[in-house]
Amino acid sequence: MSNQPDWECIGQLGDASPIEHGGYWILRDKTGVYPEEGELLVVPEDGGEYKIYRFILERCTFTDGVLSDNKSHPLHCAWWATTPEKMKERPQDGKGLTDIANFIGMDEEELVAQFCSEDALQRAMAYRAVGDYQGFNNLDDYPLTMKKLEVTNRYRGLRFRPTPA
Repeated sequence: MSNQPDWECIGQLGDASPIEHGGYWILRDKTGVYPEEGELLVVPEDGGEYKIYRFILERCTFTDGVLSDNKSHPLHCAWWATTPEKMKERPQDGKGLTDIANFIGMDEEELVAQFCSEDALQRAMAYRAVGDYQGFNNLDDYPLTMKKLEVTNRYRGLRFRPTPA
């Protein structure tokens, strides 16, 4: 048995014409070894290179008011979340989830529920909110850069078409 992932697309949450307007694919490893990932295609405004951000859609926990993406340390908040204690220590960092939820026009509780959901598509929407608010470079420091022909070839394959339910 190979320990390499075998990715399948379980959803496309971006535009119907992703190469022209941007796309957001949700991928699942058919072997079940690796967690779901999101892949966001950003179309250049100036005709330059496309950027492709790829990031894990980690399922979070919410314990004693702390949203954590660390299964081993559920009381350590995720980097984009914060606690009242951290807000007092570093007010310049903002209010974490409250700021993100306000930015996308959602209740904080609803956003927490998305991060903690078993449904990868729900988590994908929450992580997209983090990227939209904090910048996708914070989810993927080294995005791929490609020209339009390379992007067209990448997304032409069946790997990026949602599998039928």
